[in-house]
Amino acid sequence: MSAAAASLQDIARAIRALEQEFQDHANAGNAAALTEAFYAADATLLPPSAPPVKGADAIRDFWAAFLGAGVTDAELRTEDVSASGDLAYNTGAYAFSLNGSRHTGKYLVVYRRQADGSYRAVADSFSGNA
Repeated sequence: MSAAAASLQDIARAIRALEQEFQDHANAGNAAALTEAFYAADATLLPPSAPPVKGADAIRDFWAAFLGAGVTDAELRTEDVSASGDLAYNTGAYAFSLNGSRHTGKYLVVYRRQADGSYRAVADSFSGNA
């Protein structure tokens, strides 16, 4: 196995761990921990049918309102991870329950390697399948 393949495997493992942390915090209703663990300070969230949400504080407030509406059983499923230089991205599928109804959709997240070598989301876009 080449060094590049091993590196991509390490990046994919790190991104899957970030997504698991996102999912865990979402299911705990903890928007502050979710935002701190997952997003860079200068990140942009692109929610469906809404203007862009810029910066960690605004993103935290978005997720607090979203989760506070009664979201439960959030799930993320990574489908593809790729990387080049200090950037990586992944695509995947999500699901959550809200007021007894199951919602499904897809997402694309762009990550940037931080000074400590970890990755954080810098652009996050999601939309429903309906």
